[in-house]
Amino acid sequence: MEHFYLPHLLHPVDEEELIAQAWTIFRKDPAELLGLDDAQAIRVRGTLVLNVDVFDESTDWLPGMALSDVGWRAVMAGVSDVLVKGAKPLGILLAVGLPEDLVEASRELFAGVEEACEELGVKVWGGDLGASELLYVSVTAVGVAGRLISRRGARPGDVLMIAGHEVLTPVAYALLLKGAKPCKEAGEALRAAFRPKLVKPEFWLEVLDSVTASIDDSDGLALTLHRLAEASRVRLVVETLPLSHALVRCAEEWGLDPLELALYGGGEEYNFVFTVEKEREVEVLERARKHGVKAWRVGRVEEGSGVYVEGLGEVERRGWLHFKPGSWGSAPSRVY
Repeated sequence: MEHFYLPHLLHPVDEEELIAQAWTIFRKDPAELLGLDDAQAIRVRGTLVLNVDVFDESTDWLPGMALSDVGWRAVMAGVSDVLVKGAKPLGILLAVGLPEDLVEASRELFAGVEEACEELGVKVWGGDLGASELLYVSVTAVGVAGRLISRRGARPGDVLMIAGHEVLTPVAYALLLKGAKPCKEAGEALRAAFRPKLVKPEFWLEVLDSVTASIDDSDGLALTLHRLAEASRVRLVVETLPLSHALVRCAEEWGLDPLELALYGGGEEYNFVFTVEKEREVEVLERARKHGVKAWRVGRVEEGSGVYVEGLGEVERRGWLHFKPGSWGSAPSRVY
């Protein structure tokens, strides 16, 4: 299969050469006990938190993404789930399947992985490399936690919050996957889709004592809110949302409701959606400001079930769901 984004292989290299090249890019962790070996060993204290996340070319590639963006986003996706559970991210294991005509450009992929690791303060501990018809990148992220935060702890009376950035990715997906006409404000949204950023770990780990439940927004905001409500067996009432200027302007140009676009049109935003005890709200916002993190109160937790927008009614339970017909994420390929 020929890929649209790279030239043909210039000269053959084998697996050992590729692994050697990768280790000229990745910075080794001084805490490693085995070095370059069949497996890796790390001494840790605390509760291990692990997550596996896969980037698959056939479903996850956005038109215009560079290979370095693929590496970056794969790391962010894996680490996000570990961090949002209250764990300090430590390292990742990386498994890559490379088509033949991508081998020459693999350094770009590895460079994106390393950039993301440096951003988050984690290391590549090892992994696997093989040939594949389509590109895939699997990241196993590992962290260590003192206090775990699940989706199940929200209680009536808690405050619903979001930390990260204003909602952006629905604009990028409308342009790249739905054929929306170009919008002047779209540049920031495209950057957020190609290179998502996580909440600063130092902020998040500092406010954990105030958090009662948490989840990251990776499958669309509406679905994320429903999952949090279902796990905690509560009702979430949305009072406001941090809509980006780009989303509001582009939605207006397209004749769409900005709120509906934000709820149902996004995904892989990697904002943290969480609940806190009402009396800790101000403290969380103050710590966010201290760390230069954007955070908002967006609603409240009540007895009951479901997700509602105050004054407008119930939020539908839909978003990114693999294998579900009609899901906005079920397109057979994002490679054009």
